[in-house]
This record gives sequence, C-alpha cells and structure tokens, in this order.
Amino acid sequence: MRRQIFSKWLVVSTILLSLVLMGSVTGQRSIKGAPLENKLPYVPGELLVKFTGGAESNFARSVNSIMGTTAVETLGDNNWQRVKLPDGMSVESAISDYSLLSGVDYVQPNYYYHLLATPNDPQFTSSGMYGLTKIAAPAAWDLSTGSSSIVVVDIDSGLHYTHTDIVANTWTNPGEIVGNGIDDDSNGFIDDVYGWDFFYNDSNPIDDGCTSSTCGHGTHTAGTIGATGNNSLSVVGVNWNVKIMPIKIYSPLGTDSTSAMLVNTYAYVRMMKLRGVNIRATNNSYGNCGEACGYDQATKDGIDGMGEVGVVNVYAAGNDNNNNDTNPGISYPSVYTSPSIISVAASTNTDGKASFSSFGVVSVDLAAPGQGILSTWHTSNTMTATLQGTSMATPHVTGAVALLASYRPDLSVASLKASLLNNVDVLPAWSTLVKTGGRLNVFKAMQNPTVCTFNNGATRIQARAAGGTFTISIPAATNCDYFVKSNNAWVTRNTAEVISGAGMVSITVGSNAGLPRTGTVTIGGQIYTIVQGGSGRKGI
Repeated sequence: MRRQIFSKWLVVSTILLSLVLMGSVTGQRSIKGAPLENKLPYVPGELLVKFTGGAESNFARSVNSIMGTTAVETLGDNNWQRVKLPDGMSVESAISDYSLLSGVDYVQPNYYYHLLATPNDPQFTSSGMYGLTKIAAPAAWDLSTGSSSIVVVDIDSGLHYTHTDIVANTWTNPGEIVGNGIDDDSNGFIDDVYGWDFFYNDSNPIDDGCTSSTCGHGTHTAGTIGATGNNSLSVVGVNWNVKIMPIKIYSPLGTDSTSAMLVNTYAYVRMMKLRGVNIRATNNSYGNCGEACGYDQATKDGIDGMGEVGVVNVYAAGNDNNNNDTNPGISYPSVYTSPSIISVAASTNTDGKASFSSFGVVSVDLAAPGQGILSTWHTSNTMTATLQGTSMATPHVTGAVALLASYRPDLSVASLKASLLNNVDVLPAWSTLVKTGGRLNVFKAMQNPTVCTFNNGATRIQARAAGGTFTISIPAATNCDYFVKSNNAWVTRNTAEVISGAGMVSITVGSNAGLPRTGTVTIGGQIYTIVQGGSGRKGI
C-alpha cells in the first residue's frame, strides 16, 4: 500500500486515551534506570512522517506549519521525520490529515517496542549449554572458532562489557578516543567507543545494574553470540572470537523503546557498515504486541536499509505460542518479508517446541535452542544466569551467522541466510511449525554453504515503443531471498516485491510516445536494463 494508516488502532487507541494520559518517554531521562511506564501502544502526541521530497524540504516545513506540528528530529537517512502534535490534536486525527496529502508517502504512530521477556515457565532448567551441542557448534569449531574481524550488533538492553567472559570480544571504535568529549571520527556521535544508547541518547550502552526481569537481557544474548572461548572462564558462545557492538534501545523497564529509536539505531548500523566496520549481523530479541501490533513502515525501511549494505538481521519470533502466519499483528518485526530477516522459534533440549514459542510455517524460518539457556549475566564481572525465550534462541542463530561469515567471508546476506536455512536438522516436531521444518545446525551450513546468484545471463531487455509484458527467469537456489524493484515509473513490477528461490519475474513496460529511453529493474542486486524505442522511430 502507498501508506499504512493502521486503522485497527484507531478504535483501541481512542479507548485507551480516555483511560490514561502520559508524557512521551522519548527524551525523558530524569533518573537513569527509572523511566515512566507507558500504557499506550505508541508515544502520545507524536507521529512519524515520511515526506516524498525529504524531511528537510520546504513542503515538509510548510505542512508542519499549517498543521501546527513541530519537527523534532529527522530519522536516519530515509526521509522520515518525528513530529510533535499541538495540544488537543489526537494521533488518530493527525494521521488522517497527513494521509490526505500527496507529498506524504507514509504516516504512522511512533510505536513503543519492548523486549521479549523471559517467561516464568515450570520447564525452566539450568542444564544450560546444551544448545551449543544441539546446533553442532563443537564440530563447527574444528572449521572455525570465529574471527575478531567480524562484528555483530546486539540491539538490546545494553551490555555489561566489563564481564570477564565478554570484555575481550566487545567491539571498540578505533576512531574514538575514550572520554574526550569529541566526535573524533566525525560520524555524528561523540565518544561512541562501544556503540550507542539510543534510549537515553548517550555514549554508554551499559546493561543497567538493576534487578527487574529485563535487566541483563542484552548481556545474556551477547554471551550466547560470543562469550570468549577457551579462556578457562564460565561459559562459551557460538563464537570464541567475534566483536560485539552493543546498541541500547531499552531502559530497565524493557517496554518503552519506540519506532524512532529503532529507526535511528538501524541508520547508525547502516552508517557504520558503510564507514568500513565489518558488521555482518544484528541480533534482535524484541518485538511482540503491546507496541507495534501492526505494520511499521519506518522500521521496515531501516531493516531493509541494513540488509542492502550487507547485514543479516536475526529476529525473535515471539513468546506467545502464536501462529505468526495467521496472526502476524503481534509478531512484528520478525514477520516482515525482508530478504535480510531470519525469524527464529525456540526449541527445547529434546528438540520439541518450547511451550511459549511462536511459530509459522511461512513467516518463521527455523528453530534454535531457547529453553533453559546458560549465558553471561550483568550483575557482576563473573556472573552467569539461565533464561528462556525466543530471545535466547535468536542469538544462537546470530552467532551462527557470524561463525559462518568468519569461515566464508565471501558470502552475501542472501547466501548466509540460505546456508543456514538449507542445512537445518529436519525434525518431525517442526515439520508444520517453521519454514525449514528444522532446527539450526551451523556445522552443516559451514560444510555445505549455499551461494545465491540472481543473474540469468541475459541482463538486457529490448522493448518496442508500444511496450509490453516481459518475463525474467531467475535461477536462484532454495531459500535465496531477494528484492524485485523497478527503478523507473514506466516499468511496472507484476510479481511480489520479495521472492524466495528460483522464480519468474514479470514486468510491464509502458508505451513510449517520445524518444528512445533506457530503464532498469533490480533483481537481487543484479541490474537488468530495459532499452525501449520511441514512437515514430523504428522499434528496438
């Protein structure tokens, strides 16, 4: 659709607005570790707007002036803007007004996001490290134990980066001098030595030393990705060697991150990747209804932006025992049809489905161990803890992406994803629950990687002035996911925007009454050129 209005929220939000009024969490920081708890699914009094001509355009300024709204910030590099509504204007009415304007591509609430909390399940166990054996990590370590040249971004509650089992694998920014108050690398962030805290908007993405259920979440996921191996200390991650960049988007409350924070986070990851930081994956153990129970175009744009520059984005499927295929509304961002996303369900130590794990044979890709997982903890430099949830399953897969990338650094986003999906251990318990019908096996993926290509050998399409419909055969391997994008208004894409595996792409070229012209269609990053003759001239 041209814009997402999220009409189903209008009725719910009207009821909620009559029950509770609260200030925006965005920008609040009276006491670190003690934010206000949100009751609405989005920040009241704010919108995210995507302007056709850009957030800094004269049109955007004029519209905001007429509407009485105030531009608060420009988000990332995707033309999105966060605006504050005037007193008395509801989010619902503002969405309605903005959506009528031809210069507005999208308008949406500034949704809250929160961590996938670890459920208090009676099957909770401290057997701990079984997950590494289940995914065949010990066999994989005979091929590679990881590489300090690979960076994984853990988008979570922060990281206790002085933990003795994490400190050696914590990423540090070589372009920054610690604590000098200067943006040494000129990336727009002062002293981003370890990453960034987009919740409190500061340079210290530390995992807060509190005792609520969401504190320590980021340190735990990071330990599964890459607690240092072979150092005679506590636990080990999927990677013995890796660099983990913590990005903090949650307070200790764990329920008050927003779309705007995520958009800025994703833009930071994309920027650092383009600046030469070898980021190969992000870990995203968050989502679920209560914040964005619907399609959030702003965050999807950010996710796609990371994928386009070579980053695999791994997401938790959710802890609601929900069928994400039939009820996707409570499972964003994991259910977006983005080629760079891997969606992860949680398995048990017997390879069954964890009782809490969401599933979906279309929208969830594979399972990974997520019940009773032992990893690093934030309360001291040596502490460990056992947790469960799809939050714990996700870093097994993220760690596997990084380990595979260390062994085969040539693999693209599509190839890394397909390699993991095509080499699962196929299990009866998962045959009707996830796309691959199985649980992660990183050793198999390293032994038999899938190399995705999207070039059929004929990248030139010749069209007459009258135009017509053309079919392009794409010889991609199974589970190689890719975008199909028309780069010209006179070329229409007739097939889905995202295709998986071999397929037929259909496009329609419009008639041309003018001079000959050239356009392009991009399929899986491969450019196909359309050359069309003009009316009155001999058709090409």
